[in-house]
Amino acid sequence: IRSNARCANHQFMGTNTTLLMRKMLLFLLLTCTLLLTLTNALTTPPLILPRREAIEAGAALALQLTTVTTTSFLPEGMSEQLTNIANALSRPNYNPETIELRVNVNAKSMSMSTLSMPTIGYSFYKTKDKIDECVKLALFSGNVEMLDVASQYGTNAEIGDSLKSIGLTSADFPKSLRKLVFLHHKISNADQDVDVEVVKKNVKREIAKLADYQDRDKAFLDLCSIHSPLTDKERRLASYRALLELQKEGLVKAVGVCNYGVGALNEIIDAGLPAPAINQLELSPFNQHKDVIQWANDHDMQISCASWSKLSSVNGPQDGWAILADIAKKKDATKAQILVRWALQKGYNCVPRSSANSKIEKFAIVENSLKGVKRIEHLTDEEMSILDGLDEQLKAGHLGRRDGWEDSDVTGDSWDPTEFV
Repeated sequence: IRSNARCANHQFMGTNTTLLMRKMLLFLLLTCTLLLTLTNALTTPPLILPRREAIEAGAALALQLTTVTTTSFLPEGMSEQLTNIANALSRPNYNPETIELRVNVNAKSMSMSTLSMPTIGYSFYKTKDKIDECVKLALFSGNVEMLDVASQYGTNAEIGDSLKSIGLTSADFPKSLRKLVFLHHKISNADQDVDVEVVKKNVKREIAKLADYQDRDKAFLDLCSIHSPLTDKERRLASYRALLELQKEGLVKAVGVCNYGVGALNEIIDAGLPAPAINQLELSPFNQHKDVIQWANDHDMQISCASWSKLSSVNGPQDGWAILADIAKKKDATKAQILVRWALQKGYNCVPRSSANSKIEKFAIVENSLKGVKRIEHLTDEEMSILDGLDEQLKAGHLGRRDGWEDSDVTGDSWDPTEFV
């Protein structure tokens, strides 16, 4: 009896083992079939996007595969795609703090609309290498949702390739994904012209680099600005009119300027044109441009801060820099983070920059983003007052900045683009 029982038991176990093996083989077969079916769908680049958009793009199904497969058996390139999709789906919904840009399509219209602009962006000034890595570090790791680009920087094609590869400006992905990045493009002095149509053509050329131009749901600029006033009145005004026309055509949402002083700003008003939505300046506690700030307050114009890297150089504010360092130490923050926090509390937009050539530089992209700065306590009224008292009216010529012009434009230490007109 015992022998028969053991025999029956062995038969039962053998049957179970066979069934289990068949189930495993069937599972593997189904898994492989599913992988092959999804291979075409996953040949598109990884989606580094918030949860709702990643799901919308169909990445949720791909993520499920990571629980039943090992990356060593995945087709070439699919492992990285699945990893990035998994990261995208684990990223919480994120709404950046914003400022509101005034949108004027008709200067005489009594109605007014606004455009939300993230308070912190990422600038590609002086960034020439590893563009794709910089884009993805900023958008994914730093939760940055605004990119500050320019024809003078010469990197729009590479930036566009990166944005298209993650679906933001590609016609192959849902149009709603374009809303996840705010693009601010600045036209160079060479792009300015007395002929409005020439300027429009120059802007459209850059839009085509940044997005699939045939898809009007993706191919537009949230903000387009004149990079500097260093041409002449005729070209400045014609270029500004060109941007206003592109706004009416829907290729540009808002129109701005950069490095404009009161003289150049008054040219626009005197010509009967609407004030810029925003003016980007080299602005910090050490060069506060109080006359431009007053003009902005009087004309409902927002302010953006850019290019702080030269402040830490030998030409920077030595005594004031030490005071800034003391505040940073108390806040357990970097000096750059305190500058960003100061700008935010003043109500300005700011666009810190860093490259990706070293671990320190890569970390700085995240560190100076809204994600990095939000962990720092607000500056107290006393600390803001201390920083506001550091104004030395530092000039761009003294600091050595070249954001919007060349060496040949600078005439000395006291030179500044805001005083050109």
